[in-house]
Amino acid sequence: MRIKKHLFTGFLILLVFLMLAGVIGTIFLAKEAYSQDLEFHFKKRSTIFDRNGEVISYIYQENREYVPIDKIPPNLQKAIVAIEDRAFWQHKGVNYKSLMRAIIVDIKERKFVQGGSTITQQLVKNMFLTHDKTLIRKAKEAILAMMVEARYTKEEILEYYLNLIYLGPKIYGVGTASEYYFGKPVDKLNLAESALLAGIVNGPGYYSPFINLENAYKRRQIVLDAMVDENFISEEEAKKAAQEEIVLPKHSPRTAPSYFVSETLKELSALGYDLEKLQTKGYKVYTTLDLQAQQIAEKNIKSVPEGFVDNNGLTQPQAALVTLDVENGGILALVGGRGEDHFNRATMARRQPGSTLKPIIYLAALQKGHTAATLVPDAPLSFSDGWQPANYDNKYLGDIAMGYALERSRNMAAVRVLADVGVDKVISLANQLGIHSITREKDRNLALALGGTTEGVTPIEMAAAYATFARGGDYIKPYCVTEVKDDRGQTYYRVKIVPQKIIDEDQAFMITDMLRNVVEYGTGKAARIGRPAAGKTGIADNYTNAWFVGFTPEIASAVWIGNDRQSEPMHFGNTIIGSSMAASVFKGFAQEYLKSYPVKDFAMPENVQRVSIDVYTGKQSSSDQVLIRYYAFQKDNLPAKDKVGFINEVTDKLKQFWQRFFGNN
Repeated sequence: MRIKKHLFTGFLILLVFLMLAGVIGTIFLAKEAYSQDLEFHFKKRSTIFDRNGEVISYIYQENREYVPIDKIPPNLQKAIVAIEDRAFWQHKGVNYKSLMRAIIVDIKERKFVQGGSTITQQLVKNMFLTHDKTLIRKAKEAILAMMVEARYTKEEILEYYLNLIYLGPKIYGVGTASEYYFGKPVDKLNLAESALLAGIVNGPGYYSPFINLENAYKRRQIVLDAMVDENFISEEEAKKAAQEEIVLPKHSPRTAPSYFVSETLKELSALGYDLEKLQTKGYKVYTTLDLQAQQIAEKNIKSVPEGFVDNNGLTQPQAALVTLDVENGGILALVGGRGEDHFNRATMARRQPGSTLKPIIYLAALQKGHTAATLVPDAPLSFSDGWQPANYDNKYLGDIAMGYALERSRNMAAVRVLADVGVDKVISLANQLGIHSITREKDRNLALALGGTTEGVTPIEMAAAYATFARGGDYIKPYCVTEVKDDRGQTYYRVKIVPQKIIDEDQAFMITDMLRNVVEYGTGKAARIGRPAAGKTGIADNYTNAWFVGFTPEIASAVWIGNDRQSEPMHFGNTIIGSSMAASVFKGFAQEYLKSYPVKDFAMPENVQRVSIDVYTGKQSSSDQVLIRYYAFQKDNLPAKDKVGFINEVTDKLKQFWQRFFGNN
């Protein structure tokens, strides 16, 4: 009897101890829970758009498009509640019946088998807690769930849950899941699709229709039955939905313009947006890119022969293209190479520009007072230090008009013009046009006339410089980002374009007109597009770099083809790739991209007039006995007329006079 009494007393003491421990533990857990920040901070993906509002790419840690509850179909809400937490609208965070049932099963199995968690508990577990299967974590979960229920409405809790849940590979929330599984916004889902999506919650790896459509259909039936049990839908509605076949979207690999996206991220970083913010804050980033232009650019870059694989296993050559909007300077298309590397050759690769620098030299000559008709000797040169530059064809034309020298890309004429205007002047002008890698300290020599630079230039620098010609002399630094909005639609940033007047309008048109002849008659004939276009070819020593930089009234593009290692000429079989290949890439791109644009000519300033000249005398002529070209001149600085031209002009005027007064008889 005394033993039984002692046992009973011991049991009471143990029970009291356990109760006290439970109370103390509960108080401790409650205190810890109450210190918890109950704000729901979702990691929202940021979206990058092109200039027409088309999605270019997403930036995220968790691929989530947050959707407010009023944009989520009622049937999807009901389906989730029916299959995940039928008592959701009645309980206060914890469903004690389900919890006790789960505890009993866990005790029988001697391990955690059933969860018994409500939607609210799942929400706080995924937002605030770890996924450890311990009694302490479970107790915290219950306390936090009750606290959340006291603070938020049921609608808010359901909204948070529907945007938080994991639903597939890097897919979070029903908004992104709807895009992934059905190819449509979540507010467009019907009952059959909503039930199938609700079924995926329990196991995305098992119930995904992409992995096992049969499993997905079976799970959908369970969801529909649960909805009928809860009187959310009728049996007839469930039967009809169960018979509906799901048409899965084809997930072609996203062809996001990775080089442009990288450039956009750099620009955003310079504007103060770090990667963490971009991955989690749900920004809307609007850019200058035209996806159609980008696709055309990528297609034409692929047309460049890949060359051969050398002893180092490198495929040659590489290629890059960048196109700017002449009107505002924004980047319309950008291809930084062929492959998956992160080296953006359009913006980072400094390469020898060859003759693409010559227009800047001749522009400096125009600024000094020379014209396209100014004669310049195309004859051999040698210097005291042993340098003997030569023309690419080792031929010489003698005295020729400056415009013709540019058209034919005569090196000896360019060296003489550079010596006349001064290297410092040309370098200063290049810097003003955005080419900052050329400096007086490193490049102060006449080899600049042949494109000889210490570091080289980038395609985007060259495109921006030539865009200045097309724009009438205003330089605009290229850019990607036009606007940044937060997830509520508030504008954080909007670009301010500040053009810098670098070149007189007349001079900009005159150099443009000279470059138009390069395309029409000269080394750039491969770039003819059947509408007004101008540009210049360029080849670096030993065919290691091939260029074409061209423009129309609408766009300015730079195409570069070359070897990354810069050590061997570019081959395709037995053929060496030259600037005509780069010009043909420009042609293919410009023709296709501009085909929907009305044909437009370069705007001629009022003080400018185009006249024909004899390219070997520099005088006005219309004779068919000499080689003539039309060039633009300021009206008060027209070239002199040769005798034949003068006689022909007088004869024409007499004929006009005679026909006016006496007719054709």
